[in-house]
Amino acid sequence: MTQITNGNDEEKSETAAELPAQLLDIFKSMAENASIIFKSQQIDDPELNLVEKQQIARDVFLKNRESFLQRFGSYLTAQQLSILHHEEQNEDIRELLENFKHKLHTRKVCVKNRRYQAMLQLLQQGEYFSEHEMMQRAPELYQELVGQHLTAEERKQRDSYDVRNTSFSGILMHTLEQRQRDELLQQVEQTAAEPEPKIEPTTEPANSTECEVPDACRRQWGGFEDDEPVACSTSRSTMAPTVTKLSTPEFYNPAERELLRNEFMGLMKERFLSGQDKDFDYSAVDDNVLLDDLKQLERDEEDAYFDGSDDDDEEEFKEQQPVIDDEQDDELDVYMRHLNQHHSLQH
Repeated sequence: MTQITNGNDEEKSETAAELPAQLLDIFKSMAENASIIFKSQQIDDPELNLVEKQQIARDVFLKNRESFLQRFGSYLTAQQLSILHHEEQNEDIRELLENFKHKLHTRKVCVKNRRYQAMLQLLQQGEYFSEHEMMQRAPELYQELVGQHLTAEERKQRDSYDVRNTSFSGILMHTLEQRQRDELLQQVEQTAAEPEPKIEPTTEPANSTECEVPDACRRQWGGFEDDEPVACSTSRSTMAPTVTKLSTPEFYNPAERELLRNEFMGLMKERFLSGQDKDFDYSAVDDNVLLDDLKQLERDEEDAYFDGSDDDDEEEFKEQQPVIDDEQDDELDVYMRHLNQHHSLQH
């Protein structure tokens, strides 16, 4: 019995060694996912390390691929599911992989719609998308599109604070936040105001071999001596023209300033929808079924069904219908279609 077991272990090790590198990368990615429970453990049991987690995932995969998908399929990405689908020959397991891809797509649709509904609620409440709060979340972007174009009176009104209806701790917190914000905005202004490095003019040394150009050669053909410009010069030094940048609030008319403010608001909405607000608890939105638009979900399910029935290829899944029907042409379509990614959002 012992010899048979050892033989199976050796065969299993050889099979594991022959696994494609892409599958090994999947096991490694799974091991790094803290949400996956690889093994039931007691409180006092030592925590599994990454190598042990990878080994468990590999063993389950080699023993029974269907059990592997039932245990870990919901944690795999669309790309990982496509890799497994490409390597799989069993039709039943391929169909199971397609089901997981469909569920993953449906999950993305739900999350996108829930975030949009949450954004509408936050806009109605007003505080989260107020100028003060958005300025705290993206000070550099705010300064570039809005802050630098405000007049002194507008800045004073923006920074005003009602101390009568606020506790002492609230006043202290507001003061600290304003100080941090002002310091950051000052750094941004200083960086923007720094002149570009000047290129020093190059002059030939006194003992240069350059010869003096005669006046006759320096005149252009057909010109007169009185108003003839010099065609060439013995000096090679050049001075770069200085350009004054107009950045005062008066330089922009009210319509242009309003356009910049609307662009800032649009970028902040796009930032929220794409999950870039680091201090926001997206789990409270992404897992909230109360934010589901049931009619929209029915339309999405129908679109996904008809799109999937035409072609089961992975590329088809990536090119399915958008979350909101194009015929509606609502605000979400406008945001996702118009707003290009702003460089300030890459920080």
